[in-house]
Amino acid sequence: MRRAAGWLLSLAAAAFIILAPWPGNWQFPSSKTILRPLPPRPPSKDGHLPYEACRIAVQFLAENRHLFKNTNFITVIDYTKPSTSRRLFLINLKTGEVQRFLVSHGKNSGWLYATRFSNRPGSFQSPLGFFRTGSKYHGSHGPCLELQGLQKGVNDNAGSRGIVMHGANYAGREAIAANHACGSARLGRSLGCPAVPMEAAEDVIDKIKGGSLLYIHAK
Repeated sequence: MRRAAGWLLSLAAAAFIILAPWPGNWQFPSSKTILRPLPPRPPSKDGHLPYEACRIAVQFLAENRHLFKNTNFITVIDYTKPSTSRRLFLINLKTGEVQRFLVSHGKNSGWLYATRFSNRPGSFQSPLGFFRTGSKYHGSHGPCLELQGLQKGVNDNAGSRGIVMHGANYAGREAIAANHACGSARLGRSLGCPAVPMEAAEDVIDKIKGGSLLYIHAK
């Protein structure tokens, strides 16, 4: 009972930290901010956690605690943001720290923004909804992370489609710069997987592997 009560208090505290609104003119005043690493001067619209997406993810975890072995982290991908934004939010529920990363969407989901989503094999569109992370393995992209879709008809084909988290060169800042030089500043796109920058993949995957919640959000 004590352990369960302690976990609920920890989750409640994390939810308060995550969902408490920040002022629009917040200028990242110190190294103690829960948003790390600190950007030099981010646009104000890029300096806030996605309130609605985080609220949904925290609520789902609270109601389905038994489904998850790794409750140290929640991962939220907010596809309402453009691919040039660091729209993957890795939230440490123990400390309140939030790390942000670039993340790709499927090539048939859209150009700069992801606007079309699918659970269908061969669609090359990103799936949405709640996922449970599985095991880490090494594939053609380097470190990869299995993702199990938890919603029938929404994302339960993730496994058969090969939807995993992995690193990719097309998911980094260099890809945005290269596409900008060609006239369209955007991140590269995947076949539906949430691909992250190659240099970040190992760290992100090691933290969230083994049964944590990953939530992919869109309008």
